[in-house]
Amino acid sequence: MSGNDIQPTAAIRGHFQFTHGGLVTATYFMAALDYGLRRGGDKHGVRMTHHALISNLPDGALLLGVQARLDPLDVLHRMVRGIDIDDCQHYAVETVAAFERIRALRPLTRLFLLSFPVGTVGSGITSMARMWPGGGGTVDASVVSRADLESYEATASAVLSRIGGEFDPIPVPASLFQWLWSHYLSRGAGEDPVAPSESGPLEDVTAAVFGPAALDEGAQTDATSRLRRSFAPVVKIMQAETETVSYQTMLTVRAFPYGGMAFPGGSEFLSALECAGDVTVDWGMRVSRRSADEVRKHNETNLRRLGEQLEERDSEVSFAQNTLLDKARMLGDYNRHYEVNGGESEVLFTTVIAVGGATRGAVQDAVNTLKRRYQRYQIELTAPVGAQVDLWSMLIPGSAPRRAFDDYGHIVPSDMWAGFVPFTSSGIGDESGPVIGVNLLSGHFEPIHFGIMEAALHDLSASFAVTGELGSGKSYFLKLMAVLVHDMGGQFLAIDRSQVGEWEHFANAIDNAVVIDLGNPTVSLDPLRVFAPGVAGERAVDVLLPLLDVSPTSTAGAALAALSTVKGRAEHNIHSMLDLHRAAQSLSDAPAYAELAERLVTLVDRVAVLFDPQLPPLRLTAAATVVRTHNLALPTVEELVTPHLYNRLPLTKRIGTAMYELVGMTAREAFLTDNGRFGLLVGDEAHHFTQTHVGSAVTSDFSRDGRKHLAAIGLASHDPATDFHGAAHNLIPNRFVFRQRDEVLARNSLEWLGVDPDEAVHLVKMLREDTSPPIGPNREVPPERRGEMFMRDALNRIGRGKVLGPARFDRADAIGSTPISQSAGQRWP
Repeated sequence: MSGNDIQPTAAIRGHFQFTHGGLVTATYFMAALDYGLRRGGDKHGVRMTHHALISNLPDGALLLGVQARLDPLDVLHRMVRGIDIDDCQHYAVETVAAFERIRALRPLTRLFLLSFPVGTVGSGITSMARMWPGGGGTVDASVVSRADLESYEATASAVLSRIGGEFDPIPVPASLFQWLWSHYLSRGAGEDPVAPSESGPLEDVTAAVFGPAALDEGAQTDATSRLRRSFAPVVKIMQAETETVSYQTMLTVRAFPYGGMAFPGGSEFLSALECAGDVTVDWGMRVSRRSADEVRKHNETNLRRLGEQLEERDSEVSFAQNTLLDKARMLGDYNRHYEVNGGESEVLFTTVIAVGGATRGAVQDAVNTLKRRYQRYQIELTAPVGAQVDLWSMLIPGSAPRRAFDDYGHIVPSDMWAGFVPFTSSGIGDESGPVIGVNLLSGHFEPIHFGIMEAALHDLSASFAVTGELGSGKSYFLKLMAVLVHDMGGQFLAIDRSQVGEWEHFANAIDNAVVIDLGNPTVSLDPLRVFAPGVAGERAVDVLLPLLDVSPTSTAGAALAALSTVKGRAEHNIHSMLDLHRAAQSLSDAPAYAELAERLVTLVDRVAVLFDPQLPPLRLTAAATVVRTHNLALPTVEELVTPHLYNRLPLTKRIGTAMYELVGMTAREAFLTDNGRFGLLVGDEAHHFTQTHVGSAVTSDFSRDGRKHLAAIGLASHDPATDFHGAAHNLIPNRFVFRQRDEVLARNSLEWLGVDPDEAVHLVKMLREDTSPPIGPNREVPPERRGEMFMRDALNRIGRGKVLGPARFDRADAIGSTPISQSAGQRWP
């Protein structure tokens, strides 16, 4: 059969299609609703939106989900949006390398389309001719007047208005019809061009743009014997112009579960089409409706017929009578559904799943994979022999009705149809920014953008938090974000707790980093010298009160506060912490100052980073700053959160906590100012920030005000339930969860992400056992499985992805290597 015999289009005017049969359709891009791993309550909202869709569609509407190639150039433009590439040469090199990597990955997307009739044209064509496949006539679209077009537009607008704006319908360009035809002809066998999304120079086209092709049902031309006809459920499509050959099988639903499908989790059957192998899988659904009144009348007729059959078999003892009784009960329940829900309608729909590939074997493997997959839903798929071309044509907008459409149709109430939620996606990440990984949940490997520096321009918080067990990839991800900020012209300060100095090694590998060792300091963190005079005294009091173990309302605390004021510092000539100590000594005749001096003397010789005036004060102007804290004694989480243990902390641990807080305050003062440069504070042990009063304030300030001052904080933790409280829980929107094999930690991590672990037990299992799993005798993670994680983005969308790491080899080596053995460094693909 020739493709021209099937293509119904006579002419196109923009998004309006005029068929040979006189039908006029309007076609729109439909935005997918966010779905992914959201909670059940959110998914019910998506279902209600689909209910509004199906309840207002005209008969003969066609819903399409078409697999298409993602444009790498669009990804590139999104990566550099808002970045001055001329001033960020390092990021320019990274962008080019990332572009090549994305092209190699060949990411996909799914286009969602809605086509529905808006009128007719060509009154000279008989109604009988319009019913005949192929149309039986020709329409001259040139005679269509402006008034006709306005009438079609008004009809389409009325339908879209009733549906609502959640799907953001956008008229398709005329060139999309040609692209769609070419895509169908070469489905899975060729490299599709990128689907057009904007209007082109020619918005009025004719049927001449649709290329010819031969559709060979059963692939008869492959048969070894001409005497034996093939009855295989396959269509071989050959295009002479391109010499492209595509093998395609049309699947449709033979039976849905007898007991119905639970929502959510059991009815979203179209989401199971992704990742079916090296093939292309499209789907189409043709729908029509009957009102509740029509359904009730139809049911009454059917009930009378059942009653007559029961009377005929009244004296008969057989299973047939029981079957009739069951049917009568089911019909009664079905009728009551419409009586109770007066706004319901009945949906008659036919679903076609088109699987196409370059070889017959690849298509058959994919078909078998999908059939097995759908058995989990208790849905039986079939590939009808002899109806393949007819079902293939159903995915073409404007196609004339064919018998196969009715033969494989199904009937459900509109609220149950809405549970299919066909127009949904599992997208995560931002609209622009560097590519940090790929989407695993969607199955299309779309790039995940994280616009950490651009978020502030959209009044969003760029702060992020990471959780996972040891070796799961937390530190790797923190370094990735730090190097991206650095290469995009920002600056970062990282606190390095490791004994080997991994952050120091990393920072020196990418820049001339400033490294501060708090155990052997080369710069001073004296608050009276580092901070501006207006806030220096307050910062000094915040640092000294816990170090001195005094209450702010005690006599010593009051004396400290008095000396730290602007007036007190000017009166006693205090310019440093050492001056503060000397001033307290000079006033020691008073008991309060004597006590303050006695407490301060225990710190002067032990904490040079605060009391040595010869050290230059820290200035956070370098692109990369690393503060090493490996020589500091730090309290445990239990000591920080348990009052009686905290009160008994030794001085060494109090000093360690104070240093952590002071580094955070220094970063806050430097980054939360309008200096025109993005600043990132990185803390690999979150509880030292989130479990103390000052640390919580620092975290809160970065989370609340970072968007106003081009700044963010990045924190990592093993257990979010204990470490992420207050601002870290409520105000940090971007969250990443890497492998957690412990069940309690896995549940805590998913709950922090926004997933109900009791509702989604399978996700707990996936996080524990199938997220970058260590396998083999050495219990190592295979390179291709590294970086797997769950993610929640700034829009509260939850999904699953894989962190890729830098595309530049030198940057990847800098992140993955360690001072102990650079050869042992890991580079994630």
